[in-house]
Amino acid sequence: MTLDTKKVKRLWDYLRPYWHLELLTFLVMAVLATLALALPVAVKYLIDDLIPGLIAGADNGIRIKPVVYFGLVLGGIYFAQIIFSWARDYLAGYIGANIIADLRSQLFGHLERLSLKFHQSHQVGEIMSRTISDVNRIQSLLTSTLLIFLTNIFMLTAIMVYLLSTNWILTLVAIIPLPLTILLANKFGIRLHRISKKLQETIASFSARLQESLVSIKTIKAFGQESAEQKKMDKILSGLTALYVKNSVTISLSANLVNFVNMIGPIVVLSWGTYLIAGGTMKLGTLMAFYMLLSYLYTPVQSLASLHIEIKSAMASVDRLFEYLDIPPAVIEHNNPIILQKSRGAIGIDSIRFHYQDNGFGLEHFSLKIAAREKIAVVGPSGSGKTTLVNLIARFYDPDAGTISLDGIDMRRISLESLRRNITLVDQEPLLFKTTIFNNIAYSNPDRNPDEVKKAAIVANIHDFIMSLPDGYETEVGERGVTISGGEKQRICLARAILPDPAILILDEATSALDSRSEELIQEALQNILKDKTAIIIAHRLSTIQHADRIIVIDRGRIIDQGSHEELLEKSPLYRELAKRQLKI
Repeated sequence: MTLDTKKVKRLWDYLRPYWHLELLTFLVMAVLATLALALPVAVKYLIDDLIPGLIAGADNGIRIKPVVYFGLVLGGIYFAQIIFSWARDYLAGYIGANIIADLRSQLFGHLERLSLKFHQSHQVGEIMSRTISDVNRIQSLLTSTLLIFLTNIFMLTAIMVYLLSTNWILTLVAIIPLPLTILLANKFGIRLHRISKKLQETIASFSARLQESLVSIKTIKAFGQESAEQKKMDKILSGLTALYVKNSVTISLSANLVNFVNMIGPIVVLSWGTYLIAGGTMKLGTLMAFYMLLSYLYTPVQSLASLHIEIKSAMASVDRLFEYLDIPPAVIEHNNPIILQKSRGAIGIDSIRFHYQDNGFGLEHFSLKIAAREKIAVVGPSGSGKTTLVNLIARFYDPDAGTISLDGIDMRRISLESLRRNITLVDQEPLLFKTTIFNNIAYSNPDRNPDEVKKAAIVANIHDFIMSLPDGYETEVGERGVTISGGEKQRICLARAILPDPAILILDEATSALDSRSEELIQEALQNILKDKTAIIIAHRLSTIQHADRIIVIDRGRIIDQGSHEELLEKSPLYRELAKRQLKI
């Protein structure tokens, strides 16, 4: 079996914290294997010694004590098997549950640190499939599969020693089929690895399709596309079914071929053993014990062959897991970060360059100074780089060149925790979690007390609406906030953003999808909120930014003009064009 040593080492790191429990589990399984070997030895003793001895002394009556002792010993063996089997299952379950938790925790933490671009380009269902299905298979590989492998090696060694000591010639003849068994296992293992990897990828596609359909159910119903979606799902399921069948047939074929080859040994043993008994060179009990142990010998061989296939199959899940874990995070915290308690809110962008890897679009030689408590609006056509600028200021990405500073400190030197505390974002797509309104507002700072949460809601113009609900702040909202209107969601998100009292508030087209009344309520709230804060406002609607201290006009990743609303109407053709379209001037 050929395995990548680097992958094995990485897998061992997950098992390392539990190696002592894994060792204890192996010892328990070794005891179980030894107890299993006791039965053929007992059968040999029964046929060759106990029964002939009882018959020889039958003239003076059959002695019951040897029979009782024999029965008690067998009963004790079976009782011990029950106790040790329970211990094995408990230990394996405990180790497996902890490994699953460790793997998923590491993967989830890593996914959180990956770029927004990663999450935008990967379907949620695909990510969930790797987090759930693939991790389960790896857990099985590191616990039950590994322990069964070690136990079978132990059992194989013990049986071989006994058989060779009993009749070494018969033993060597009986194990002739073993190399063919190993060859078949390897051949089918390689094939099954390819099928398994394709199967896991198809399961991930199914999960992604299912998740996307359920999230988009309103759109699907609105356009009457239920049948079209059903056909797409059936196509994926058809491919999945074919792979399941192919996987089952391959496993069955390999197992049956291995079983057929392994039957050659027992057939030879029974035939030759009968000849030896007839010639008086072997006793019946010895032959029966030899035959039983030989079947035990082939059991671990068959198991090892199956394990080889399982390992090959599980390594497909290992590849899929490590593929995600090997993607470098978009932002890495400094080894010795600066803890910024309360920022003044001054931002400096000095000749930065940034490009997305997939399409090459970004910012080039971009520089901008934003004074503390200054209100900056950024406008430009779609795709001009407005959201990219916001993502860089919020440090969702780092620039390829140049620096972005906060209060004169390079943002890459500031701890991410204190950076997030001083810069908050209200996105154009308001998102609420499936929990209470109170918890949604307090999400940005769980340590805040109810009075502070209430104060943030009042400032965001959402308190009166919340109090009109039957359960007030304890009202549960649906998944992604589907039970609350867009304007109400946006104001709850605004309250969440201002709760930590950030120095800088970024509004990324926060009112672009709202009706005029909802926009009016938010604009009223912003007048109070932004008094003592630096604000960066990305907007399509120029009516919402005319009173900004400065308006920045960008196009194709560059600043082409800046100034007040009136100044830009005079000197900026692009801004004037935007104003004509929206303000009808």
